[in-house]
Amino acid sequence: MEIFTDELILRTVTESDIDEIVRMWNYPNEETLGNAYQALEYMEQTHKKNRPKAICHLCLAIFHKKDPKRIIGWCGLDGEAEDGKTVLFYCIDKELRNRGYATQCVKELLKYAFVDMEYDVIYGGCEKENHESYRVMQKAGMIQKNFYKNGDPIFYIDKEAYAHHLTSP
Repeated sequence: MEIFTDELILRTVTESDIDEIVRMWNYPNEETLGNAYQALEYMEQTHKKNRPKAICHLCLAIFHKKDPKRIIGWCGLDGEAEDGKTVLFYCIDKELRNRGYATQCVKELLKYAFVDMEYDVIYGGCEKENHESYRVMQKAGMIQKNFYKNGDPIFYIDKEAYAHHLTSP
């Protein structure tokens, strides 16, 4: 699966990306090649389970079009994170944040969820101190619904709000 934005490529990883998987998940120096292969296998298995209105787990590597072999982050939709909810996620390399990449990812993930996968509602969240992620979700039309027990905000957007957001100036 591949999704293109103006600057990015969001796509499923393959065995040819294994060195990049190790590099990206090597925090703090714990990732092994074996672990990377396990992660790749997990992603392949869960991607096969994804159906309209029933995403198990969709994890896409983020590549910049100028360097399409180097993973700069991850994004996706997780149907296993919370009971009865499909949750949007994204993470961009620290040195590449605040360039609009997360916003591009979120817009494409929401489009995929509502248009291709026929979802009625998608959730998201971030750490309460992460003002940048908070803003990314707001820009995508997501609404803060509540808080987790630890104080982190919970966001959501339904199909109608998504359609309205697309037509708003």
